[in-house]
Amino acid sequence: MPINDPIEFCPAAACAGAIIRLEGFIDHVARLREEAQCFRSTGLFQHLEQIFEELLLAADEARDRLAQVDAVSAAGAMAQLLSAIRDTRIRDDAELLRAKDLEAKAVRFLSAANLYDAHVCKTLSGSKLGGRLYAPGQREAVQQM
Repeated sequence: MPINDPIEFCPAAACAGAIIRLEGFIDHVARLREEAQCFRSTGLFQHLEQIFEELLLAADEARDRLAQVDAVSAAGAMAQLLSAIRDTRIRDDAELLRAKDLEAKAVRFLSAANLYDAHVCKTLSGSKLGGRLYAPGQREAVQQM
């Protein structure tokens, strides 16, 4: 059955949903690891440690996928923008590069949908990308805001 409403399925929103689920599992396994450590169950702790590391890798791969897909809904674009903010705060070179890709994709979608406000996005992310995407007349109007 074809999906007529782009909000019903957006690759970026789907990736963001996967990231949220993975982070929930990561938190749960982290709590279980702590309990295993308290009860001095080294075998269980080691198994949970492996699961924890695999979940961290899966979440990072999902973040990479989020940076590669295009949003087809405002929800997906906002997920990309929020992920860019998260990656910027990590302060790792790879995450900073991914953050730029995420922000560019989100801003492109939001601009095309007339949902982008450069001042608000710049305030949220601390980035100057939005100013470069506007035409010269639009940039002046945004800077006066």
